[in-house]
Formats: sequence, C-alpha cells, structure tokens
Amino acid sequence: MAMKKIIALSVFAAALLAASCSKEFAGTTPETGAGDELTAAFGDVTKTGFDEGVYKWKKDDAFLARSKNAAGYTEYVYSGTDAVTVATFTSQSTGDMVYTGTGSFALYPATASGSYPCVEGGVVKAVLKDTYTWSDGNAEAPMMANVEEGSTLAFKQLGGLLKITYKYIPPKAVKLLVSAPVDASNSYQLSGVFAVEGTTEPYVQSASVSGSSVLTQDFTAAQAAQKASDDGVTFYVPLPVGPGASHQYPKLRVALAFASGTEVPGSVRTASNVTIERATITPMPAVKLAKYSVEEAAGTYGSNATVDGTGTAAKLNQVRGLCWLDNQNLLLTESNGSRVIRKFNKDTKAVTSAKALTTNAPWQGEMHGGIFYFTDKAANKVRTWNPTTDEVADVVSVSGGPMCVRFKGDDAYVVCRDASAVWKYEGGFSNAPVKFFDFAALDHGTDTNWPVALTFDTDGNAIVTVSSSKGTSTTAFKVYVIAPDGSVVSAIGKGVKGTSFAKLADGGVGEAVFSSSVSGIAQMPDGSLIMVDSWAVRRITKGSDGWKDAVVTTILGGGSSLRDGVGANIQLTNQPQDITIDPENSNILYFFDWKYTLRKITIE
Repeated sequence: MAMKKIIALSVFAAALLAASCSKEFAGTTPETGAGDELTAAFGDVTKTGFDEGVYKWKKDDAFLARSKNAAGYTEYVYSGTDAVTVATFTSQSTGDMVYTGTGSFALYPATASGSYPCVEGGVVKAVLKDTYTWSDGNAEAPMMANVEEGSTLAFKQLGGLLKITYKYIPPKAVKLLVSAPVDASNSYQLSGVFAVEGTTEPYVQSASVSGSSVLTQDFTAAQAAQKASDDGVTFYVPLPVGPGASHQYPKLRVALAFASGTEVPGSVRTASNVTIERATITPMPAVKLAKYSVEEAAGTYGSNATVDGTGTAAKLNQVRGLCWLDNQNLLLTESNGSRVIRKFNKDTKAVTSAKALTTNAPWQGEMHGGIFYFTDKAANKVRTWNPTTDEVADVVSVSGGPMCVRFKGDDAYVVCRDASAVWKYEGGFSNAPVKFFDFAALDHGTDTNWPVALTFDTDGNAIVTVSSSKGTSTTAFKVYVIAPDGSVVSAIGKGVKGTSFAKLADGGVGEAVFSSSVSGIAQMPDGSLIMVDSWAVRRITKGSDGWKDAVVTTILGGGSSLRDGVGANIQLTNQPQDITIDPENSNILYFFDWKYTLRKITIE
C-alpha cells in the first residue's frame, strides 16, 4: 500500500517520577508488573488491516507500556493463538511497574528487537515509513492506547501528523493549543505521543478534536535559545484521519498560550480544508511572531559616573527618566552623581551633558510647549528646563515624593509615590490641584501603595503602574487604567509581588504577575502598552472588551543577569527605570537598565 513520502519522527522520553512515588499519583490501581496481565484490543477506527480489514493479534505480538510515575517501560507479550481481536497479554518485565491513570500509554508494535515503535536508551521512536506492508501479522504502523483502570487497551492508529513551526516565541509561552471545530458526530479521539524538536520531554495525551475541546501540548522543556531563534520550535501534533471521504478538517485553529491557558496575542492561525491521512505529515505555514532584540546603545556596564562620550565609551549614572527633546535627541535625567540632564543622539550615539542641576533627585518628565517639565522627587517639586534659554525654574511644590509629570492637552498630572496619589492640575500648574486618584483609598492592609509612572492611551485614560512599600498590598503590583472621570476601567494584574523572573506570570487581567519594580510605561502606535518590569519588558494588549480583558505578554527576558539578544534569550537586571518610543521609528524603544546602560530594542 503506497503512501506519501514523509519524514521520521522521534519522541524523546525524559526520566519520569520513580515508582516509589506512585502512591501519590491519582489512579494508581491496579498495579501490574512481571507476570501480571492486561487485556488489549484494536480500536474500531482502523481503516486497514491484514485480515479482511480488521487487525487481529498473533502469537508473540508485543507492546510496551509506561506511565508518568513509572521509571521505564514494561513489555507485554501475547502467547495465545493467532487471529483474535481481543487478547490477554502477560508482562515480561521484572523491573518497572505500570500504573493506570492520566498520562499512561502503550505503544504497538514494540519488541525488544526493535520493531516500530521501539525503545532504545529511554528514547521512544515512532517511525513513519514511506510504504506500509501488512505481512507476517505486523502492520508496522505505530499505534497507541491509553492505560485506563478497568478497561481494555484500545489501540488506535496514529493517523496523520500536523506540523507547526512558531518563530520568536515569547519567553512565558509554554503551550500549543489545537482545535478542530468539526461536527460533533464526526469528532475523533486518538491516544498520542506529542513531539517537540530539540527537547527531551514526553508529551502524552488523549487528543480530542471536536467542537467542544482543545488539544493542548506543553513545551515547557523548550530552551530559551530555541524559542528565540530563527528556526523556532516545531511541533508535530497527532490527529486522527480527517472526517469524511476527503479526510479533510473544515478548519483547524492553532495558538500559543501561557501557563494559565490564556492565548498569546497575535499567535492564532487557522487553516481550512486540511487533509489528514494516515501516516502523512501535513505542514502549516511557519508562524513568525514579532522579533524583539536588544543591544546596548550607550553607557559602560557596571560603571556609574557622568562621563561624556560615544556609545559604550560614555558613562551614565542612575538615569530615572527618558524624554525626547526632538526627533534625534533623547534627554536622560540622572538622579545621582552630578544630577544632570544628559543628551543622547540616536544617530551618532553621542552622549553629552546638557544641563547641570542644583537639585536633589530629578525623575521622569515630559516636553510641553518647548519646555522640559520634570519632577524633583527629593525636593517635592516640579521643575522646568528651557532648552532655548538654558534656564531652570521651580514650577510648583508637590508633597509626597513626585515621580512623574505628564500632560494631556493643557492638563498636568503628577504621580506622587509616597502620598499614594495622582494629582491633576486642570489647565496647567497655575491652577490649584485636585486629587485625580487616591491609591491609599484602595485596600492595602498595613502596606502602602506606590504609584510610579503614568501615560495616557488614545481614549484619554490614564495608565498608572503601581508598586508598594512592603510588597504585601493586594491592590499593588498592577497596572491601573483610570477613566478621565477618575473611575477604574481595569486593574491589570493578580496583585502579588513577583520576586524573580521565574515568578513573573503572563496572562489575563487577573493572572499576570508583575515584579517589585513596576516602572516606566508608554503606549505603542498600535494602541498596546509597553513597560519595563524587573528582569523583563512586558507588553499589554487589549482584548475583545478593551482593557477589561487585556493580556500581558513578556516580550523580553529570561533571567537576572545582563545579556543582549532576542526575546527569551536575553537577560535584564532587576532595576529598569523608564521606557520611551522613538518618534520617527515606532519599532525602536529605549530604556535604562540599573547597570547604567541605555539599551535599544528593535522590533522586526
């Protein structure tokens, strides 16, 4: 029987929990081992056989079985008469035990001599051949079954494989979702072993493709470098033969997801009339997501000083704020050392000192009417620098640790961290302020909510990042979307403090976990938000209900040291401060890292 030429597939099985832990595993009875028996049959979905279209067991047939909590494979051999559809198999193993329960599976054909699939050194190999023959009672086509308590093993053919490649996968994405909305009467199920190229983790699951279920494949074992590479991660998803005579699925849908199950924005792809035939591999076009790469633009790593120069020959101190003076020059406010406004030219990479300040702690600011407004956190003031006259002036006193000043039209907003408030100066600083939002009014226990940074979306909503003093407030470590009337549109985040990169979480409004240094934030041209967080750069994307069902995605980050690169393969230290968007090239972002470097993010 001729089949399409296809490639070989290897499913790598890592060491699983030892048998000594089995009593903690759900569904651990009955136990089977050497001399025990299991009953097996061929499922009724097979379309080809060696005896009038029906598979039948023959003497010396064997299959291998294992479960997630077993250390290896148990071989079962049939020693009865030929040509039966249901047979009792006896274990030939004296070592590993097999337990029923979630994740248990069996493979046929499988013998110690190496039939298909076979096990060699802990590696399960299911080889799809160019041509299958149905001789000597061996179909030579991989079959799989779930090991379920009290039921006969029903072996079903592997059907076909759907090949999917995702490139530049976000660091926190760990699942592939596949659904096939076929008619309920045509839903098929298959026990399958998933595979991800380049990993050593087993993927065992019962695949149900119907209108009401989604097939989930975990790829936690994929390495950061692999996820961030141009090659990406390739998945082989076992699917039953397509419904109907054409073997076509009317529509297949694939997406990436975070650990919570929330889909990664922009990762959904669909394909219509995909043909899945037995023993064929059907590829979907590779999915190329946005590529985020980081490189150092200026500053000497680990050296906090105020020294002019070009690129990495320059030295920066603790830069707290970034603001574009014009399309070419970026202002950097240094709060330590010389307390000076620095200027970075994005074309030449030259860093120069623009204005020395007789002030305490300049922080984040904004250009308005040709004047640079910035907060002086320690002096509790808003101040200005006029680039034309070179004059510095005090504008207004604002108690409570002002961190950030922003404008919406002529209205000025000041974020005061220690006072847990955002103040609004309607019409400008010549008018008395009103408390736009009071974060102290939110339940914070014995902690203190610390609003840090502010930006505005295109609808006029204020976007505020919030940390806290002690790290225990359940209303902190969120991004608040506040309507012009002061009401909360959405509070994005779970309200817990992430203390390492591993503890940051992506996902929906109530799932995302931010770190202790929720800091600068800006709006992208497409309406999404971009922010710096400890060890990471995060992106917040609107859902179908706007910010109310927004999704947080970590686009850069993989650890706590410092390493340039792409996506999940880069690492950032834990005290980033501000972020801004190039006014001429919106896919270029700049932000300051605690290690005294200005870094550039390029989006392709």
